[in-house]
Amino acid sequence: MPTIRKHRAKDGAVSFTATVRIDPFPAACKTLPVRKDVEAWARDLERELRKQRDRGGLRRDVPKMTVAQLIREYLEDPETKGMRYYDSLSLLLAWWTGHYGATKVMELNVLQLREARATLKPGRAAGTVNRYLSAMRSAWNWGRAAGLVPQEQSWPSRLLLTEPKGRVRYLSDAELASLLEAAAALSATMRAAILLSVGCGIRQSELRRLRWADVDLDNQRIRLLLTKNDESRAVYLPASAADALRVLKRGPLVGRTVIADEKGQPVAKEWIEYRWRLIRDAAGLADFRWHDMRHSCASFLAQHGATLLEIGSVLGHRSPSVTARYSHLIAGAPVTGHTKLDEKLRGQ
Repeated sequence: MPTIRKHRAKDGAVSFTATVRIDPFPAACKTLPVRKDVEAWARDLERELRKQRDRGGLRRDVPKMTVAQLIREYLEDPETKGMRYYDSLSLLLAWWTGHYGATKVMELNVLQLREARATLKPGRAAGTVNRYLSAMRSAWNWGRAAGLVPQEQSWPSRLLLTEPKGRVRYLSDAELASLLEAAAALSATMRAAILLSVGCGIRQSELRRLRWADVDLDNQRIRLLLTKNDESRAVYLPASAADALRVLKRGPLVGRTVIADEKGQPVAKEWIEYRWRLIRDAAGLADFRWHDMRHSCASFLAQHGATLLEIGSVLGHRSPSVTARYSHLIAGAPVTGHTKLDEKLRGQ
């Protein structure tokens, strides 16, 4: 049975503290202003701990584990550290640590998660909110597998927001010129990064991992060894991007990676995002994200005769259905064989 203690503050306010002791777990305490609420908490915790004790597989410190501790252990796991998107995951989970880090893991419930979703909503797109929720879900499910979260506490369903159909935003010729001018004013590194993104259609994560050893300036080709689809691919390097890379290579601090900081070290996501915001604002671009440069690459290629198959090859799409979002850009354009077909129709 839990121990319930009553407290009275100097101002007369009353509170109750419940202490739960279930061997072999350490004692867990909670203080609430209403006795029946703290009794319900203690009753639920006792029931859960007894089930876990009888079945086994739960670490002893779980009753006292906080969300911040769970996140820290998840991020320190070697498999987690090996994820391509580890930097982004760390940033997303930092929000949870800041807002719910002191919350006990066994007390985090669907009401708090819905509250978190409501807090995230203002000023963020549905897809962005879902990324925050998905990051915490990943940590939670890892904790269940590691014996840090009771198996019965599965992640609640129907938390993710409905996302609108994929938005595709392209640069106009004037916007591209403004963007490159603003980038050149900030740094040669960022100008090269933008030229690579628009000219080669590569993702920001692929760009940050690109090594000089994978760049063939003479033959105008780059090789991406680690991509989102876990498949390497070679991409043509336009002359303008190649020239920008030659400028970087002549610099005083050339690191192992193409896009490096002032000390020649590989850059993190936040390093490039901070400078990107400065450039975007200086160019006067509204409603434009880094990933939209990848869309712009596809748009420019389509406008000048590239087929959907060729566009998919450049962007590294595994499924033709993904490339199909650009089909309207080439709708009605003649394809190979149209000239000969017209000759047949004319009886020639």
